[in-house]
Amino acid sequence: MNKKYTAILLFVSAFVVAAALPVMPSLLNNDGFYGMAINEPGAAVGDYRPPEEGLAIIFFGYQQCGTVCPVQLVNLMELSQRLEGADIEFLFVTLDPENDTPELLQQTTRSLGKAFRAYRPKNHRAAQKLASAYNDFAVKQGSTADDLIAHSANLHVVTRDFRRRLVYTTPDLNLELVEQDLRRLLKDKKSESSA
Repeated sequence: MNKKYTAILLFVSAFVVAAALPVMPSLLNNDGFYGMAINEPGAAVGDYRPPEEGLAIIFFGYQQCGTVCPVQLVNLMELSQRLEGADIEFLFVTLDPENDTPELLQQTTRSLGKAFRAYRPKNHRAAQKLASAYNDFAVKQGSTADDLIAHSANLHVVTRDFRRRLVYTTPDLNLELVEQDLRRLLKDKKSESSA
């Protein structure tokens, strides 16, 4: 199978999946959550640790992305404002460590707000492997440093031990409902820890 056909097939598949994702949460039994409720282990992200009694929202993206990343980062920035004072952090994991330098990531997280962190895997292959551990995909469209990366735009809500609790599968989010989900999870965590 030639590479051009494979790339076309990948893009068509990704488009079909992306078109179905906005309606998926309403089709699944989510225990009343707007996001997709799960209870699965995730993978540790370097030396980053989510808040002890709180939550972290993990997003895999990259700085040169001109499609879903800017939308999701705006969503996360608005969520951080809505949830100011809550024990929630936002972790941006770059899929393009070759171009997303530590300085660029630090500048970006600083501009987004104090609740934002960034993680830079050692290379694109390591970033792919980490994204895959969260059931995300990331495929570089070529072999040069400036090639685009096709990737999912999921938001993963995790606890201190990287246990995945919610997934949001589209950047087209009702942020009021996402905020309600996160506040409910925080309340449930406090109830569990005091019991």
